[in-house]
Amino acid sequence: MSLGDSVSKILVTGFEPFDGFLINPSEEIAKALDGKKINQHSIIGIVLPLDYKNALNILDQALHKHHPDYILCFGQANRAVITIERIAINVLSTKKTDNYNNTPETDVINFEGPAAYFANLEPQPLVQILRDKEIPADISYHAGTYGCNWLFYNVMQRIETSGLDIQATFIHLPPLPAQAIQKDIMSLATMPLDLQIEAVVEIIKSLS
Repeated sequence: MSLGDSVSKILVTGFEPFDGFLINPSEEIAKALDGKKINQHSIIGIVLPLDYKNALNILDQALHKHHPDYILCFGQANRAVITIERIAINVLSTKKTDNYNNTPETDVINFEGPAAYFANLEPQPLVQILRDKEIPADISYHAGTYGCNWLFYNVMQRIETSGLDIQATFIHLPPLPAQAIQKDIMSLATMPLDLQIEAVVEIIKSLS
């Protein structure tokens, strides 16, 4: 963002439901915040398909159209707290298909890329902001080897290789209570959507 800009653009991405669920908290976050203005930030929310063949095309179209100053990618993880990722690794599981039955041919995301990328938004201050609001949060050092890590790695690679002036990270959200009810898994750790939205808004407010 240039010094003359008074409004920054934040691209918020979520994923469609997967693993048999009918809802995904990251999708709901992206839809809820799309078009909102939070402090000096204008929010663009998009929902990506869990599709190894097409999701990155949609991401690239959004980058080309909106030229965001920040990218906050969201996904679901069966964790009890909101976790802010530090590292995207150059690995993708070949044992798990996406929602469209695409299976990776190799477990390396990009043979020409580094083993990992660090998020260029520091997780610790964001975690502390949430904890100060009594919202459970922590740093994560492993974004998995499925769609979330895959997207995270590709986002950071685009920023690094193209020299984009964008700050980005990936944030994993707990499942919603409705998901525990849907699958009758009462031991599933959940967090209400309104609390998750509050958490994301606090994170956005902290960006400058």
